[in-house]
Amino acid sequence: MKSNFGRKSLKAVEWVWLVISILSLETIFSQWDENREKAYVFVIFFLLGIFMFKLRRSQRKKMEARWRSNKNEIDN
Repeated sequence: MKSNFGRKSLKAVEWVWLVISILSLETIFSQWDENREKAYVFVIFFLLGIFMFKLRRSQRKKMEARWRSNKNEIDN
């Protein structure tokens, strides 16, 4: 079973990816008229951040379900 720190760090990593995507979105809007090439790079970062947030979230939920089922098996 994972420690409480391990569980919290999994959630923190999710939120870091979400923050990266939000900051990238802000950069896209600020750079769109000035430097379109830079904005396109941040479009990729935005999409990557959203994808990684969803991926890490689904992985964490699967891991938590596995931990719960393992705990229930041990308790029985």
